[in-house]
Amino acid sequence: MPTETPQIFHGDGWASENPADFLKLFNCAMRQQSITVSNDKSDAFGDYLGTSSQAEVWFKALLSTDKASWPLFVAVFEVRWPPVKIAEKTKAEYEKELLDHVLQSTEVGKKTTLYDRECWSHVAWAAKTLQLATSAGITQNTLMIWQVRSMLPEIVKDLLKDEDYANWAEFTKAVMDLKGSRLVEKQEQHNRQTQELNTLRMDLARIRQHAPAPNPIDALQNQLGRIAISMPISLAAPQTLGTYARTPTTQANQNAQPTYSHQPATTAAPQQPVIVTDELKAKVKLLISLFPHHPDTPAGHMAHAAQIAQWNAKWGDNARVTHETGYPLKPGTATTAAIACCPKESQHV
Repeated sequence: MPTETPQIFHGDGWASENPADFLKLFNCAMRQQSITVSNDKSDAFGDYLGTSSQAEVWFKALLSTDKASWPLFVAVFEVRWPPVKIAEKTKAEYEKELLDHVLQSTEVGKKTTLYDRECWSHVAWAAKTLQLATSAGITQNTLMIWQVRSMLPEIVKDLLKDEDYANWAEFTKAVMDLKGSRLVEKQEQHNRQTQELNTLRMDLARIRQHAPAPNPIDALQNQLGRIAISMPISLAAPQTLGTYARTPTTQANQNAQPTYSHQPATTAAPQQPVIVTDELKAKVKLLISLFPHHPDTPAGHMAHAAQIAQWNAKWGDNARVTHETGYPLKPGTATTAAIACCPKESQHV
């Protein structure tokens, strides 16, 4: 084993110096060199002191009786440089430090260094957490586990088993056992979703700058309140029918299901029959392709709001919905094919 040479000791309060550590390191070096005689050790001690330093001045002023034996020499050394008693932390301070030791979401799936070894960030976090819990004296119970677990990133919490942990060792082991590659995969998926949401927000912001309605959601509610569904006229016996008008939503009943009432037609503007032709079918298919149906998710609602804003910008807030204008379906409602088969479901769009 190679001999580790102690750093030169000055004894004048250098920030990098610790008298007690220097004495330990000097003893270790003497043992490695098989120097065990007290006089030999005390004579060699002067070779590890800085020239003209306070330590060298002190050493040269020692009496021969102070160096008669090594234990006596150590006692004289500790009188001059007494060991510093550290300020021990209280249980409450360790508990606070435990709560402040948080694994950041940006650290998930990344590597760091622990004990001079490369490891995953969640492993290093769990090791430090167990040390703090041990210092606080709570390792054998469940105290504060739920608080610390609740502050973990959502990705880590999703992969942890939803179970009660008997103690801190069991909890930190569960975190350490998480596969780093799996966390990397979940983190990349989360980053993609965040990027997509940010892109939708920017697109919606640009649309709002050009749309007449300041708020696409408010414009959607106002537009739905004015929708009227026209009843087709029989080809065999053309006659004037009324329309079905949707009851507008208000602030008080905006969460209620929409209702429809039959409005009698006026004689001034009779309804004309709608002839279903191949050209009309092609136009309807084109309208369907222009308004993709989005799922009932936050991203889906944002995309739907953008469609509404685009529709209002093109046709205006007061325009009526017809087979020529089309209208975006509400996220999570029946699909276009289902509406074609079951017209009653379309009333909930």
